[in-house]
Amino acid sequence: MKRKLFLLLPLLLSTAACQSEGVKRIDPGGDEAVTSAGVDFNEIIEWTDALTQRMLSSGFLDTGEFGTQPIRMVVSDIENKTDLSHFPSELLLTNIRTSLLQSGKARWVSTYGEDGRDDMTRDTRELADDPMFDKSQVPEQGKASVARLSLRTQILWTHSQGTQDSQNTYIVRMWVTDTVVGEVVWEGQSNPIAKKFEKGSVSW
Repeated sequence: MKRKLFLLLPLLLSTAACQSEGVKRIDPGGDEAVTSAGVDFNEIIEWTDALTQRMLSSGFLDTGEFGTQPIRMVVSDIENKTDLSHFPSELLLTNIRTSLLQSGKARWVSTYGEDGRDDMTRDTRELADDPMFDKSQVPEQGKASVARLSLRTQILWTHSQGTQDSQNTYIVRMWVTDTVVGEVVWEGQSNPIAKKFEKGSVSW
């Protein structure tokens, strides 16, 4: 028992050191969450839930025009065109990617693209030249999937300024392109999120 306590002591001390007086855990989407002049966590969740639902309900994934389900998709780009230098684009994309994958209608290609890339497919193929590995387990050339649909995202904003107050308004724009013919097959935007605040009260 004494040995176990001795081994746990560094962990307990580390945990205690990370605790700050007055800090408590809250619901990130609850009333206690901080509201900023930018885009907050609960608003990103609101955006992604709405955009995913609009994408799925539009029916373009169900037409059969792009092959049988799950249809292969890739993220081409996410462009932050706002005043927010550290916009959490990965958080926005991961909720949409997860929802589409779980729907069974889409599957993401991770060998290329601008989000969720995993180089293990390419690295595994290169093991064919390494004598340490069983070559029969290495995939043959030409087996990697190519995406039929591409998802692109822009985060947009406007700034309005009155006599005493200022306002930032943000939206997310998304569109899906057929990579074979280069045509947009779906486009949508989020509901706007507006933040009003006193002049001079916010600085990035």
